[in-house]
Amino acid sequence: MPGLTEANDDKPRPAVAYESQDSSTEGIDVPPSPAPPPVTDVRDAGPPPNGGVVAWLQVAAAFVLYGNTLGLINTFGAYQRYYETDLLKEYSASDISWIGSIQSWFLMAIGVFIGPLYDAGHCRMLLIAGTIFVALGFMLTSISTAYWSIFLAQGVLTGLGTSFLAIPSIAIVPPYFKPARRPFVMGTATLGSGLAATIYPIVFQSLQPAIGFPWAVRVQGFISFALCLFAVIVARPRYTKNARKRTFRTLFSGAKLKDPLFIVYVTSIFFNNLGFFEPLFYLEGYAELHGGAGLPVTRYLLAILNGSSIFGRLMPSALSKYVGVINAFIATVFLSSVSIFYWTSVSNIAGSIAFSVLYGFFSGGVVAFAPVVLTSLTEDLSYLGTRLGVLNIFKGIGSVVGAPIGGAILQTSGGYLGMQLFSAFSVLLTAVFAGVLQLMVVRATNRTTK
Repeated sequence: MPGLTEANDDKPRPAVAYESQDSSTEGIDVPPSPAPPPVTDVRDAGPPPNGGVVAWLQVAAAFVLYGNTLGLINTFGAYQRYYETDLLKEYSASDISWIGSIQSWFLMAIGVFIGPLYDAGHCRMLLIAGTIFVALGFMLTSISTAYWSIFLAQGVLTGLGTSFLAIPSIAIVPPYFKPARRPFVMGTATLGSGLAATIYPIVFQSLQPAIGFPWAVRVQGFISFALCLFAVIVARPRYTKNARKRTFRTLFSGAKLKDPLFIVYVTSIFFNNLGFFEPLFYLEGYAELHGGAGLPVTRYLLAILNGSSIFGRLMPSALSKYVGVINAFIATVFLSSVSIFYWTSVSNIAGSIAFSVLYGFFSGGVVAFAPVVLTSLTEDLSYLGTRLGVLNIFKGIGSVVGAPIGGAILQTSGGYLGMQLFSAFSVLLTAVFAGVLQLMVVRATNRTTK
């Protein structure tokens, strides 16, 4: 943006000081205070305002961006079931799950480039590109009938679009709020993904029989485009001075990527993504074989799961006030894995509904609070985007292989138990590594205080 750096370096001139030097003197031209930058500009970061209209507009922007990143990814289970029974019924569940998995991989793994671009002051460019790619992905999916074309449109193009939106959805909010308030406001922003993941499957499953697959997908595309356009208009990230002069080299060196705390945290999140998507992809298929065949409620289990996640996203932030950020995360992840172990015992539709509620609630808390943990481990938030980008590489690897591994286990074993246990133990390992992280933080704190 022309002239951006110069505008950022200007400081308001003390107009009052001019008057106080000689208040009786007339004819002195008092330099006016510079006008605040327009909403489309970035500005120098200072102390967090911890509230205000602009700050809460960033929460609103993050809310809709979450809905069109994680919210979109978490609705693939509805498409998975439709493809298995109709459009791509000649393909296996594992083959179809690759569409959703590659979508998840692009959402996360491309972040290694997106994160530094965000930290270097290119947030608006990322938002515009992401909005265009997501909308285009929906439109091309609507006219696709072959596996390869759906894979490219829904898997690659839409996934690539969400990757441009993902880092801004997380990084835009923390600089506006003080640490004590961040868990709540960041948790509030993540409600967007739970709400979208609840509404989008209902929209698709309700419209598809009535107006057909192409227009059901287009309607979702129009909704997504309108919401992302709102984020483009109101987003106003807070940057350090001369952010656009930062290079990839300086960003990667300053982000402290070799910090042992960061490495353990990344390992923990990798295992969560390895086991996170299996319930979302295979919930409805399991329910149909266990008392839910032909029941209307079966097709809404994914919506129930995602709806429950809305309530679960604020639980860790409330708990963190009493036990700390990392301990709250450990408890939430552990309960998420316990809910998947419970899934193995479900034998009727009531059990499937109960699992949808439990897993949605606790997994929603995990999704909401994982970025809060990283923020608490990051001393300089001007490098948060770069750290998120590196983290997303490993999240992407876990996401792209997790569901297909689950599908392969399902296909070779002929039953769901192996896939369920794979998911449950993967999420449990997340809690284990988070526990190691907490011990490391406590030891580091003890050494500092001595």
